[in-house]
Amino acid sequence: MRFFVLAIMCLLMYPAFGQENQDILFTVGGDEVSLGEFKYIYEKNNADKADYTKESVEEYLELYKKFKLKVKRAKELGLDTVKILQDELAGYRKQLAKSYLKDKEISERLITEVMDRMQYDLEVHHIFVSAERKSSADNKQRALDKINNIYEKLVSNKGAGFEEMAKTLSEDKFSASRGGRLGYYTSPLPDGFYEFENVMYSIEQDQFSKPVRSKMGYHILKVTDKRPARGEMEIAHILIRKKNRSQAAAQMLIDSVYTLLEEGRNFETMAAKFSEDIKSKSNGGYIGFFAINQYDASFEDAAFALSKDNAYSEPVETDLGFHIIKRISKRDTSDKDRLRKRIQTRINNHDRFDIAEEKLIETVKNEAGYEENTALLDSFIVKLDESFYSYKWQVPDTGGEDVLFKLAADSYSLQDFAEYCKSNVRERLKFNKSKDLSEACMELYKAFVQDKVMKYEEANLENKYADFRSLMREYREGILLFEITKQEVWDKASSDTAGLRRFFDSGIKKYEWPERVAVYKYSIETDDTGAISVYSFAQRRDHDKLIEKYSKTDQVKISFEEQVLDKNSELLKGMKFEPFSVSKLSTQPKPANFLAFKSLVPPQPKTLEEARGYVIADYQDYLEEQWIESLREKYPVKVNKKVLNAIIKK
Repeated sequence: MRFFVLAIMCLLMYPAFGQENQDILFTVGGDEVSLGEFKYIYEKNNADKADYTKESVEEYLELYKKFKLKVKRAKELGLDTVKILQDELAGYRKQLAKSYLKDKEISERLITEVMDRMQYDLEVHHIFVSAERKSSADNKQRALDKINNIYEKLVSNKGAGFEEMAKTLSEDKFSASRGGRLGYYTSPLPDGFYEFENVMYSIEQDQFSKPVRSKMGYHILKVTDKRPARGEMEIAHILIRKKNRSQAAAQMLIDSVYTLLEEGRNFETMAAKFSEDIKSKSNGGYIGFFAINQYDASFEDAAFALSKDNAYSEPVETDLGFHIIKRISKRDTSDKDRLRKRIQTRINNHDRFDIAEEKLIETVKNEAGYEENTALLDSFIVKLDESFYSYKWQVPDTGGEDVLFKLAADSYSLQDFAEYCKSNVRERLKFNKSKDLSEACMELYKAFVQDKVMKYEEANLENKYADFRSLMREYREGILLFEITKQEVWDKASSDTAGLRRFFDSGIKKYEWPERVAVYKYSIETDDTGAISVYSFAQRRDHDKLIEKYSKTDQVKISFEEQVLDKNSELLKGMKFEPFSVSKLSTQPKPANFLAFKSLVPPQPKTLEEARGYVIADYQDYLEEQWIESLREKYPVKVNKKVLNAIIKK
């Protein structure tokens, strides 16, 4: 509950990310609040209504001054030093830091990278040697040796003969026949090709790359053209296949369809009647969105040459047959927020996240002056035996606290790493002798270093990013706001029985029942026929006569209770507020029951118990108003009118 209320408070009262600004808008008891902070809050929480009119700015400024007064009081009372609140903030920070590292330093960078890259399509050639991830070690080594040998030949020839080497040496037979040409590509490439993409966008045009790994094997890349990106287009088509007919016959038929379209015939109708694409013809020829390098170049060129929605092409030939292509829409990339979300969806769970995290770790290590003692690690590894793969493994004598590696001011000993190996039983056992001791230990060491590096980076986020400092200030002040308001207002309003009574009796606010309706609720124990008889009688006779009539028979038992209901109650739906008016008869579940009008109840005052919920809410508002006034006296608020007037639009 606290977290939910806190989140709402922070959303209403404070920005997700602050801005640095030297101009001071106002002070609270000497504490300064910058113009940049206020403008960010104002714009964020007012969105499209942030028009900077005098009325709007001053109204929001008043809200923010109250917020800062409460935070000032909380700090003076030392709530920011209370351990339970500090622990709560530390918990929030831990959650935020992990998501922030992923979103800011990895995900955000990757999305921005894709957005920049997808502005262009690159024509790519490659020489390929197969070596899938699941290949044997021998096959991988063979592939690596082969690609390195090809690369050395290219270097010695200064790149000459790339196309010929692709034709004779590349193991991608499809592209080899075309001198290694793959076609045009754009970011993001599929999972497993991130390093391929990195090289593709980094090499100079007409230059070749060093060997690069993908999930399929090794590549040497060459980029031969760069053009503005075509993007994605939504299309439909009419297809006349060349199979089972002559070229001339297919050409004649597609030309006839085109002539009918030119005469004004409906494209979808023509597709349904003539198209030989079974999957799309029943849907007006609709294919959907497609991107570059999915269809024949002639098809793609014709489609992207269409400059307007609903335009269609002249007949275009592919290996499959003849097509008339209709443009339905072109994917709009002007909405950057929507584009970012689309990219995020496409690259989620890609290998690029793991690779980007590894690069981040290397960057942090370099910034922090990472140093390691590899000789010390080697001395540890040579002492390991097969028990390392079991639960029984015991931490050996590491010879003291010798430093294994340093990260800024932090040092980690060989003993620290040994204890890490001991505690990570599952990681040790998963190797299960599938790796030799040296390789298994090095993987654990890599994980140990990565863990410490990421924790170091998490701990330094405030120093590195101004927006994270603001984010933490949001939570810190939000916690203080919640706690001080709870103590000074919410708890008092709930527990101060005498004060609540005095507030109610003072008549500051009246609590009255509106005009209501008094009814009899009858319950009838009999069969449906008997219930209907009672129901009919009630619509002709008053309550006393009904009770008198049915009290004389044992076949029908009637009980009743008087109720007072709001005039808008669903139970009264369909009733008229007059004598003999009744609600609908309900026969299920038993016993049968209905309501009968008794009288209108005029407005009357509520008792404290009847109005308690409303009284407490109003008493909270009253206490808060009194509290704010006392805070204004204790902590004078001084507004810099010159700075304030400068942002108000006349």
